[in-house]
Amino acid sequence: MIRLEALVGVEGNGLSLQNNTLTLNKTIHDFILIEKELNLCVLAGASAKILDVSEGSQIHIEIQAGASLEYQAFNTKNISRTVSCSGEFKMMEICLEESHEELKIELLKEFASAEVELLTLASESSFQFIQRIEHKAKQTTSNISNFGVALQKGDILFDTTGKIYKGMSKSKCVQLSKGIVMDDISSVTSKPILLIDEFDVIANHGASIGKMSDESLFYLMSRGLTKQEAFLLMLEGIVRPFIDKLTDEEVKNQFEKKIETILKR
Repeated sequence: MIRLEALVGVEGNGLSLQNNTLTLNKTIHDFILIEKELNLCVLAGASAKILDVSEGSQIHIEIQAGASLEYQAFNTKNISRTVSCSGEFKMMEICLEESHEELKIELLKEFASAEVELLTLASESSFQFIQRIEHKAKQTTSNISNFGVALQKGDILFDTTGKIYKGMSKSKCVQLSKGIVMDDISSVTSKPILLIDEFDVIANHGASIGKMSDESLFYLMSRGLTKQEAFLLMLEGIVRPFIDKLTDEEVKNQFEKKIETILKR
């Protein structure tokens, strides 16, 4: 793990931090930890990994053609991110604490791509995720997958808009939102929108929202588990794919402890 404080005023080793702008010009294998507002530029031919744990920040990201960025965010709050992508952008976010977040991605060069996976668990809290994806070049690809679990007066909104501009043929824009509501006083809402000005494209969206199966819960309880233990086991099955993708052990441990705390309320 690389902390930004170690990079202040330093150049070399493929990265530098000057005037709140982090520039990467070759492949960096270690994750770089972001804890505050930042501009990030990944130059052509470089690749990088970011772990974002910031709060109340504006993050500006530029990914040049031939560059790639793997971006993980954990429990960031009230964040605005803008991504100007001419290369490859992959983002995975896990959010467990109340937040309003905005994400805008512009795909600017042919073959540019963006993949976003989001998991949120809302308990006695409200979440809003505003996502805007714009295809401004031919043969660009975006894939947005949102997953939300709401319980104990939790409320989640996924507001996702994908736009393919006229002339941007052979592009692909996919949106998918899934929600599980674990009681009668919680909610998950999905607002998928596609704005398509070109015929020769692939564009689709889907949303699936429902309650956790009572039959599965009763089955687990019949095997000797308490209701709380059954809930935790079923939730484990939902979130495990996201946990397994986290590369930082400290973040993994924080995530698992927060889930246990929520279910014990």
